[in-house]
Order: sequence, then structure tokens, then C-alpha cells
Amino acid sequence: MDYSDAGTRAMSWKAKHKKVYEARVVTDSLARLAKHFDLATLPFSGEELQTLAKRARESFRAFPSEERQQRLAKYRTHLAGLYGEDSVGPVWAALVKINNEIGYEEK
Repeated sequence: MDYSDAGTRAMSWKAKHKKVYEARVVTDSLARLAKHFDLATLPFSGEELQTLAKRARESFRAFPSEERQQRLAKYRTHLAGLYGEDSVGPVWAALVKINNEIGYEEK
């Protein structure tokens, strides 16, 4: 018996839809980010950019959630420790703006 997708089979259709939708939003935010920056010249790996965009979205969606805000702040601090705040700050500011734009479009 194959259990590789056991977690997704147990999800409701609403949960699956939300997961797919959020993945599309993260992809869209990265595409919008590419309009502001040449992503290939940024010091971050593709996985790091994906994680930063995902956590920025999670933080935006659950703004009052102190836990998610702290999780995002820790990841930003981690990236700033690796690459410097001068590299992280502008990308972070752009993701905040992008998530605000997407949030406005969702309404």
C-alpha cells in the first residue's frame, strides 16, 4: 500500500483548494518580485526565496498571529546573518508591498 499521499487524501476539498491557491499566490509573488529584481543576481538560493515568499505570505494572511510574525522575523534575521541586511531589506520590503497588492486584489 502506498502512503506517499496519505496526508493529502485525508484533507478536505477546501483545505486542498486553499493549499493549491496559496502555492499559486507564492508563485505569483515571486513573479512580481522578478519585476523589481533580477532574481538570478540575488544571493539567495531558489529555496530560500521560495521560503521567504511563503513565510511573508503566511505572515500577511495571519497578521495578528504573533507566532507567525516571530517565525518570519527569525527567518529574516537568519538570511540577514548569511547575506547582510542590505541584501535582505529591499527584497523584504518588496515582498511586503507585493503581499499588500495581492491582498487588495483578493478583496
